[in-house]
Amino acid sequence: MFFQIIALLAGFLRPGITTVKGAPDPLGGTEQAGAMVPNGALLQQFGAFAQNAAPVFGNFTQTLIPNTPVARTYTGNELVGGIIRRFTPGAAFTDCTPTATDIVNAIPGAKANQSFITLIANLGSGLMTLGAGTGVTIAGTATIGSAQMRLFLGQVTGSAAVTLTNCFGWNLGTGGTNVSGL
Repeated sequence: MFFQIIALLAGFLRPGITTVKGAPDPLGGTEQAGAMVPNGALLQQFGAFAQNAAPVFGNFTQTLIPNTPVARTYTGNELVGGIIRRFTPGAAFTDCTPTATDIVNAIPGAKANQSFITLIANLGSGLMTLGAGTGVTIAGTATIGSAQMRLFLGQVTGSAAVTLTNCFGWNLGTGGTNVSGL
């Protein structure tokens, strides 16, 4: 009976596994059930949140692409960042979205049906066409005229599938009108 009580107390007290702590563990010393676990990536995110350094997604950024005659494929971060300002050559050209996988990977914790907006401005004189990368579907108008900007609503439809829907466009002040919609 004596040994059963000792075994029971030892099970509850777990002597020798952890030490008495006077203050909470710093992030680097986080324990789970008394054992250290390899959770560096998770701790890095907790540290960023503690410093109010949220991921870029959801905070608009802008990408400025200088006048170059070469068509360009955007990165996932550029596309989900919000605003792309494209200076264009005089001739018509086609820029391309990244693959759907690259777009999904640029969204922290992306889930099906999650959405984002992208504004693409054509600041040059040539007609711009937005081409779809692998796994990307573009719904509606994919052309952006000279001195025009279009708003695209992006939606994650799967782990390797994204739909970009043209919602409407703006004329950037050079006269004329820009029709709304698809």
